[in-house]
Amino acid sequence: MSFQNQQFYNPSDALKELWTLVPQVTTLEVDNLKTKALFSTISSTIPIFYVLMILAISFDIYLGFFILSKQGVSMGIVVGSVIADLFLGVFPFLIEGIFFKNLNHTRIENSIFRRKLEARCKLKEETTEAFKARSAKIKNGILKKLKRNRLKSKVYRFLIAITIFAIAFWKIYTFLSVLPPSISIWAVVKGKIIIIFSLLTALFHLIGTEKAVAHIFYFFTSKADQDRFTDINTGEIPEASQIEIEYEGKFNEAKKGNTAIIKKGEIPYLEFIHIIRDGEIQALINAQTDPVARRVVAIKCKENQLI
Repeated sequence: MSFQNQQFYNPSDALKELWTLVPQVTTLEVDNLKTKALFSTISSTIPIFYVLMILAISFDIYLGFFILSKQGVSMGIVVGSVIADLFLGVFPFLIEGIFFKNLNHTRIENSIFRRKLEARCKLKEETTEAFKARSAKIKNGILKKLKRNRLKSKVYRFLIAITIFAIAFWKIYTFLSVLPPSISIWAVVKGKIIIIFSLLTALFHLIGTEKAVAHIFYFFTSKADQDRFTDINTGEIPEASQIEIEYEGKFNEAKKGNTAIIKKGEIPYLEFIHIIRDGEIQALINAQTDPVARRVVAIKCKENQLI
């Protein structure tokens, strides 16, 4: 994001949803558990994904219009294969960003991360029996449902990958079918080209297209959102939200950006303005010396970050 924390920028829900789908820098870690960032600095590798997407589309067009069409494949099938490759490359973004947001793999991983930590932390004045019952409920109910959603996400991505490579092998087979039986496809220059380019097209679409398209939507949405912020920003410091931390633990006061752990007497609170960034979460975790407090800080931040 081009706006700094001290400007108290409050992204729209639409932008936050897109933000979760773009490659980011931060990886959050606590208690031997890791998760991807929801809201952190966008990865500097983004241009690579654009290059891969452009190469994939270029290879697709070259194979279709300059090789397969000249081998007698109808133009309709050629155009259809190019569109199918591009659509399948974008399809994961459409599913997770628009149609089935419950399959957003970044949100699922963050939710699993949070719930696993919750199952390890005891609430204030919670009996041992109540803690064990709540922990069992999380492990046997909530976590199982989240893991099923994660499995669904992996399965549909696997099926998309299989389909993209099936199209690649169809291109190779189509070229092979027009060669005389005595000639090896590797003995023909165009044969080598179609094998290599078909496989690279599939690979590049899988690696780059989804991420590049997600960033395109994120970029233009962020521009419109920042213009909106500029129009309504008065320069006043917004009132911070304060959430009481209801878990046991010995907490140290700490602050990073617009997020802090504060104490009123002996009662700890999570304090934040608008949005909690993953870099802020990691800094607050690292400021805690009590292992339980480290887990709890992650829980409370993720609990309020995911809203």
